[in-house]
Amino acid sequence: MLVTAPEYAHLTSFLQQLPDRFAEGELVYEGRNVVRRFVVEGQTLMVKRFKKVNAIQQIIYTFFRPTKAARAFRFAKIFRERGISTPREIAYMEQKENGLFSIGWLVTEEVEGRETHLDLREVKNYDPALAIAVAKQIVKMHQAGILHGDLNLSNFLNTKKADGYHFQMIDINRSKILDGEPTREQCLKNMVRITHRRDLYEFIVRAYAKERGWNEDETARKSLILLDEFEKKGKRLIK
Repeated sequence: MLVTAPEYAHLTSFLQQLPDRFAEGELVYEGRNVVRRFVVEGQTLMVKRFKKVNAIQQIIYTFFRPTKAARAFRFAKIFRERGISTPREIAYMEQKENGLFSIGWLVTEEVEGRETHLDLREVKNYDPALAIAVAKQIVKMHQAGILHGDLNLSNFLNTKKADGYHFQMIDINRSKILDGEPTREQCLKNMVRITHRRDLYEFIVRAYAKERGWNEDETARKSLILLDEFEKKGKRLIK
């Protein structure tokens, strides 16, 4: 099944051939999922092939829940409508085997931006202005009723301009879209994936609290407790 945004209907022929032509694209990322870049009719497309699902997930995504590709496609429009920049959705595709969902594909426009973890987590002396900008971006999302499902610094693509840092949010398929603002507890729990680097994490949390007019010390204390719980849970799962 292929779903294409109306303004990109002219790309249908190429999109239908993606499973057979995917290896022709320029490799951008290879891990659990694979991302390749294509130039089609003068336009640069980013194509993400999600990991093939297991037997249980086949049943879940066929009968009970929208696929990651479908959610990412739908959420992109909602993000932009609520003032959060994210790559424009072009199409998504769902491959099936024996009548059950198997592999999802997402196609978006390419956007500019650098993965923010490279300039914060991976350096000894991080840029505080960028860290504050990240905090303000999170506040903006939360106040728009958006809880990004994987709020880590790799999913903030930043571009520095004359008026400061601007962000494109990626990997949005696990997000939660709310009718109103999330609670304070939901906001703080949402932030535990930002980074495991404690000094940076606390700096961002304090900047977030300051932007919202919350008590910085109390917010930092609660957030560090939540981070401890999150890390302990992760270690138990690994075991």
